[in-house]
Amino acid sequence: MARSVDSSKGPNYIIKAEEFLKTAKGSLKNNLYNSTVANAVHCGTSTLDALTCSFKGKRGSDDHNESLLIVQGILSPREYEDMRKQFTNLMDKKNASEYQPDLMDANDAQDSILWAE
Repeated sequence: MARSVDSSKGPNYIIKAEEFLKTAKGSLKNNLYNSTVANAVHCGTSTLDALTCSFKGKRGSDDHNESLLIVQGILSPREYEDMRKQFTNLMDKKNASEYQPDLMDANDAQDSILWAE
């Protein structure tokens, strides 16, 4: 269920997203692929929170896909579809990078940064 958020706090989510992206890029330079992917994922979720908070005064709280529903109508249909694909790709890596025993590789890390950007 979406949670109400003070829309003036939207820029704070951008600050978080930029920090996560910077950390992801630093992790990639140090061949820390799991950290790269995890931080890219957090960048993506913070970016969606920035959009939904700023434009609708809401953010997803039950699952990250809820944010996709909230963001509809903020972007053009084409922009939304591009963003949805990138976000879905990131979310597909979330579980593996954070909770599963399999390790991320350089390709996973590079792809995740591209999707987060």
